[in-house]
This record gives sequence, C-alpha cells and structure tokens, in this order.
Amino acid sequence: MSILSMDTFFKLFGSGSYSGEVPFYTRPYDVPALIALSRTFYPKTVIEIGIQRGETAKCILDNSPWIEKYVGIDVIPTYITPLAIQRGEVPQIAGECVKDDPRVELIVKPNGSRDLEPSDLPAADLIFIDGDHSREGVLEDTLLAREVIRKGGIICWHDYGNHLVPGVTEVIDTLNMMEGNHIFFVEDTMICFQFFRDGR
Repeated sequence: MSILSMDTFFKLFGSGSYSGEVPFYTRPYDVPALIALSRTFYPKTVIEIGIQRGETAKCILDNSPWIEKYVGIDVIPTYITPLAIQRGEVPQIAGECVKDDPRVELIVKPNGSRDLEPSDLPAADLIFIDGDHSREGVLEDTLLAREVIRKGGIICWHDYGNHLVPGVTEVIDTLNMMEGNHIFFVEDTMICFQFFRDGR
C-alpha cells in the first residue's frame, strides 16, 4: 500500500477546506481530500456510486463550480444490501440533498450500479465509489469505474480501513498486490485514490 500522510497529501493537492457540516458517514478529512483533488484537477464530469442522500455530493458541488455533470447512482428504497450493517444506509430519497442542482443526474435502479453497463454512463474525470461495501460489490463497482474513467482521471474509494466493512480494504489490498501499489491511501481518512493514464 502506498500511504500518504495527511500533511503530505494536502501539501501536494492544496486545501480541501469547506464550510458546512461533515457528512454523516464520513470522517472529518474524507470530504476535504475529495475537494482538494477536485480543486487540483477541475473535473468536469463526476460519478458517485452510492450517493445516498447526497451530503458528500453537496459538499463537492458547492466547492467545485467547474463541475458540469454529476451522476449519482443508488438503489431503490426497498433494496436489501448484501451486508446487514449497510441496510440502514439505503436512502428513501436518493440524492435528496442535491436533486435541485441542475448539474446532477440521479440514476436509481433496483440493484443500483449492478444494473448498469459502462455504456449507460458518461466518460468521467472523477469517480467516487461508496456503494455496496461487500467484497463482490466493491470489485464490481471498481471494474465498472475503470471502464468509464477518462484518461488522466481519478477513481476514489471510501471506507478503506473500516473494520466494519472489510470488503473495501480487501479489494484494494488485493488490487495493489496484483498491480503494483498504484492505489494510494490518505492517512487519517478512509479515502483511497488512483490515477489512470489509460481510459476512455
């Protein structure tokens, strides 16, 4: 695992500071890490797999006026998550915090991202994976993201190191072992990210 201290990360990518509350399912520096990447690379198209109520999306959008399209993906309210611990996270109204932002497109499917093909999504500059945290779900979302990320784009994952949902950590550690530690972890957060030189 390639680990960046929080100080090093923010020295490299600048400030991720923002006003407002910390989204419910995040640590204090998770969203600032995403905002710092946005402020550095100015993504025009962003995809969030597992937008939930849209709290994180709102923080990113409020601090990224250069974003032209933000696609949020989630499941219908009756969906039963593979992991019992995530069942309380299924949103009743997916993306409700950002549904009135004209840049936002919400895709709500019975099985969320599992019902999508790469051709259903636009090429993206930044993709944030924070949906099904089972090992199978994280791997499927990662493979989908890799099909739609643009050349030079960034894929980020949430909940690395969260022992309550070990599938995220297991998938990232396996990919790093197989592919040569190209996924970075930002210390004192639950955020990992990877740059892609190849893409759509």
